[in-house]
Amino acid sequence: MTQPDEWKSPYDPPQQNTPGPVPDPAPAPGQAGVPSPYQQDPQQPYQQQPYQQPYEQPYQQDPGNQLGQYQAQPPQYGTPYEYTAPPEKNALGVWSLVLGILSVVMLFSCLVGFLAAIPALITGYLSRKAQREGLANNGGLALGGIITGWVTIGLTILAAVGIGVLFTIPEFREGFFSDTSYDY
Repeated sequence: MTQPDEWKSPYDPPQQNTPGPVPDPAPAPGQAGVPSPYQQDPQQPYQQQPYQQPYEQPYQQDPGNQLGQYQAQPPQYGTPYEYTAPPEKNALGVWSLVLGILSVVMLFSCLVGFLAAIPALITGYLSRKAQREGLANNGGLALGGIITGWVTIGLTILAAVGIGVLFTIPEFREGFFSDTSYDY
């Protein structure tokens, strides 16, 4: 496959269509022009920048000093806007949410969701306390763990009350404790 003659690489610099000679961008040495900070005179290859004095400490005369000697004052440190590190995310909020979700799954699979709901509540409340103290910034995860933990405990209590009500019915109780062997 051949390319047309007018094809231009996208990496080539753009060309101006002005007739006449193209001016040289850099003036020759000895000619007037704006010197480039990156080019140095060939006669002096390595010019050293003038040495700048570091911050000088202010001196004041000590009034109790009879010899007229000066004593240095310590420099003032600090800025009006001090940098503070962002709070660390702690893992209690994550654990609370994971345990809360696990408690819901355990409730519907084997009816023991409260075993994970109680630790979800404990870690959730500890994480919310850490957030109020400024030690954590993931209080939303802790809130999710607290909500799922309380929902699981509420559904567990509701299921226990429902099963207790069912056992008060004599027919249910007799059917539950009856012999389940059948003669065919």
